[in-house]
Amino acid sequence: MTRSLAHRTESPSGALTRRVIGTPAEVAAALAVLRESGRLMFADRPRQHPDGRVTVTVRFLDTARTAPPVVRRLRRGRVIAATAITTAAAGALAGIGYLAVQVAHTVQRNAPAAVGVVLVLIVLAVLLLRRKATCAGLHCSGCRH
Repeated sequence: MTRSLAHRTESPSGALTRRVIGTPAEVAAALAVLRESGRLMFADRPRQHPDGRVTVTVRFLDTARTAPPVVRRLRRGRVIAATAITTAAAGALAGIGYLAVQVAHTVQRNAPAAVGVVLVLIVLAVLLLRRKATCAGLHCSGCRH
């Protein structure tokens, strides 16, 4: 009769290591079952005991236990920093766009007044420049008109 030792070694990958002890036919059958199921990872050379029994150490995947859920760790610091930077950049662009629209509306709305002020300043500049050369007929102190 095949028996495995009660001592059980588990690895983090879910593999079990056991020693199978029995007759050569029983040990061969146990190895064949593990091999056919695709769970066998390792089997060492059989050791013959004086009483005819054989011992083989095997390592196989334990499919009876449920695998622990995969732990996924978020890099929260990076996610938060990227979100903050993106939000700040979007806010800055929105603010700049709003100010540009307000300036454009102000210029469009006040363009006639601005043009009028510029024309008045040009006329005054021309009059002042001409005044030095000749008297324009205004009451100036130079020609006493």
